[in-house]
Amino acid sequence: MSATPQVIGHRGWPARFPDNTLAGFLAASIVADAVELDVRRCSDGKLVLSHDPELGGLVVAEHPWSELAEVDLGDGHHPALLDELLAALPDLPIQFEIKNLPFQPGFEPDHRVALEAAERARPGDIVTSFYWPSLGAVRSAFAEVATGVLVGHSGDLGSAIESALQGGHAAVLPHVGLPREEMARALEKGIEVIPWVVDEASLARELAGFGVSGIITDDPALIRSALGGNQ
Repeated sequence: MSATPQVIGHRGWPARFPDNTLAGFLAASIVADAVELDVRRCSDGKLVLSHDPELGGLVVAEHPWSELAEVDLGDGHHPALLDELLAALPDLPIQFEIKNLPFQPGFEPDHRVALEAAERARPGDIVTSFYWPSLGAVRSAFAEVATGVLVGHSGDLGSAIESALQGGHAAVLPHVGLPREEMARALEKGIEVIPWVVDEASLARELAGFGVSGIITDDPALIRSALGGNQ
């Protein structure tokens, strides 16, 4: 495990650019070691980068890319496709967060969106999700693709650790507010710990000293400076 954790741009660089936009990812690539993005499927099958079920008031799962591509996310920035991002940043490690949840539009019980994203993963990339069954499907289909278990602020990190151990997942990605003792237990078990979202220099340094593998942040330049060194 590296002494200095990876700095990971959360949805690109949202402190400066709208979420999940090519401009944000390109800017983040200058200062970050990796970026995190959100993957959904639109109505004509393309894999779109979007955290929320809607983009500009349009439900992603119910609209074709031709319409979604025209949405102004702010300052003239528009949504992007996963394939566009991969072409633009062929060498930057990426965390693919799969947005496939049973209570949201477009849910795919067969995990197709996760599998199609995983098919695009390169060495150094990792597929993550709050919906752990999708991670199991990825592990079954693509044993060489790293997977990570996401845990929200009210989630059970202990259960996530057990899921990682049983399912062969490389990492847990806990909300930064979850118990440190559970993070320590994951590290002791050989599981990478990658907390989110960390936007305070002092907290980043604390977590680095704790031994986490990566730090997901809305401001990668700030956290890069806090941890010292260059990309």
